[in-house]
Amino acid sequence: MLKTYSLTKDTSLVSSESNIKNSSVVYVYGDEREYIESFEHKYDLKIGDILTFDDRVAYDTMIDRNDEKSLLVSFLLPKIHEGGHLDNLTTSVVFLVFKNKLIIFTKQKLKFIPELLSNMVLRDVNNFMEEVLLKIIQKDFYVMLNDLRGVKEKIDDLDSKISTSGPLRPMFDDLLSLQKYMIALSTTYGANHKALDFIKKISQLYNDIDFTTKKIIDEIYDTSDTMDRIILGYSQHLDDLENMINNMISYQLNMIMKTLTEISIVLTIPAIIFGFWGINVDVPFEKSSYGVFAVLIIAVILSLICWFWMRRKKYL
Repeated sequence: MLKTYSLTKDTSLVSSESNIKNSSVVYVYGDEREYIESFEHKYDLKIGDILTFDDRVAYDTMIDRNDEKSLLVSFLLPKIHEGGHLDNLTTSVVFLVFKNKLIIFTKQKLKFIPELLSNMVLRDVNNFMEEVLLKIIQKDFYVMLNDLRGVKEKIDDLDSKISTSGPLRPMFDDLLSLQKYMIALSTTYGANHKALDFIKKISQLYNDIDFTTKKIIDEIYDTSDTMDRIILGYSQHLDDLENMINNMISYQLNMIMKTLTEISIVLTIPAIIFGFWGINVDVPFEKSSYGVFAVLIIAVILSLICWFWMRRKKYL
């Protein structure tokens, strides 16, 4: 689908139903092959392929037949709540920046983009594309940061489950999902940082960056650095949780083997006694009608003695 936005006289972006060619910002999502292919053919781009990227970004400058400079840049947005395979945990956002138009492409509709574009107030009408681009990227990073904070709740839940129930199978599923999130997030942040460096370089090369634009770029960098620190801490904590779970499993296995060994030692004594009284020679209590009970009592007493002896020696 296509959503179009036009500039008003009071330098605001508003949703419009005007002709796409006359729109200032166009948001393209879903199956719009004809529209996408028109740009692919005109600028020799592979926008459809870029939209499938899940571990890298694309960025380049382009010059058309009229010597007009334009810009291609993409970002990755992690889909924390999607789950599933690693290749389903990120989605690509592609921007085409022209002199008087900004076009945004995504495979699926991202709710925050039309919300942000509707009634956006701009400072500089003559250079609004860069301003809109940076604000969308800034919002993109804020969304990623909020999602990352949501991962903290999942980690806290996993901590609580381990503390109360021990290492059960569902916890391994939770731990695996969180580790996949960490891989997707760290890959996303690294790729986005490269795209952000490219935008900053292009802005410095072609324009004199004003204070507000520089402030937005600095805030995006700060957010990126914050996410890098958080993801590093979370990854280390998940590694510690994995080691703790493995240690708990090893401890439980050792305790099971210890208990089985103790039981086998204690039961060995009755086996020896019953074997002794089963040989074909004269043995005590052979003629007694209570001989069976006597042998059982002896076996029980010796087993108890062995049991208490091992407890005293701290074997149990």
